[in-house]
Amino acid sequence: MVFEHDLRGVEVRTRKKLKRVAEIAVVEGLVAIARLAPRRLGSDAFAALGTLAARVFERDRRRAVENLAVAFPDVPEPVRAALVRASFKALGRNAFEALRLAAMSPDQIRERVERVEGMEHFLDAHRAGKGIVVVTGHIGCWELMPAYFVNIGYPVSVVARRMKSERLNAKLLALRASTGVTTLDRDENPRRMLESLHRGEALGVLIDQHTSVAGMYVPFFDRPAFTPTAVAKLALACGAAILPMGIYLGRNGRHVVRVSPAIPVDAHLREAPNKDAAVRTITEECSRAVENLIRLDPTQWVWFHHRWRESKRDDEAQVAYAAQR
Repeated sequence: MVFEHDLRGVEVRTRKKLKRVAEIAVVEGLVAIARLAPRRLGSDAFAALGTLAARVFERDRRRAVENLAVAFPDVPEPVRAALVRASFKALGRNAFEALRLAAMSPDQIRERVERVEGMEHFLDAHRAGKGIVVVTGHIGCWELMPAYFVNIGYPVSVVARRMKSERLNAKLLALRASTGVTTLDRDENPRRMLESLHRGEALGVLIDQHTSVAGMYVPFFDRPAFTPTAVAKLALACGAAILPMGIYLGRNGRHVVRVSPAIPVDAHLREAPNKDAAVRTITEECSRAVENLIRLDPTQWVWFHHRWRESKRDDEAQVAYAAQR
């Protein structure tokens, strides 16, 4: 029995190793294609890959359909099905854009963005000098947005999760570094995040996924969703502005950045004796702001993420942890 158990363990470890090797090979192949292919041809090819992925990964496609039904219950089913197809296609095009970043010059990166709507909100927050917490989600080519702002003269760091594959993680860090973007590990001490804000820089945080971090359940498309509280706690700690921002790939093949008005964090929230209530209020506003960014173009969001999960004990522990921080 022990021998059979050991064999099963070896088999599982072997399958996982082979899966990681295959994932690395696929990513490296896609990077090579993205860098070598002409832009229009490559974008169309990756859009076709996105369409193929929607057919091959049936569970992801089904979850995307279910999530769209949660977010837009009054939209007819055929329309939601069309939105799913369009979202997978857009994901392919945006992946093509992201994979090309490391090989692009600063001028080329700037050229990829057609315009920034609401730039006055960013400039007002930057002039305040207390740093900017950019709250966003997996919308459009989210890796291009910080790269663009770095290359127009504004230092940006992003908070991100370390990937399980060290090799893929190193490649992603190198991609961001090549565009001037600094990556901060979300699971490490937040001191570096605070230091970045104290220098008056921008710090990008994605809050649109259910992850194992300090957080709480707040409404997202009118249904409770576990949402990170880091944005609220950082803003309360150092007085940084909170700016919701998203990026969208247009029909002309270039991107539009949308900067929404700052989420107000006034004195009564900063001085409130019940910090957990203040964190909840701000986190609710952040969640609503990201929802509004998604509503601007639902095809640009990653709908197949398991966003609305049932509450579990570990989630409740995270809520308690968030209240104590």
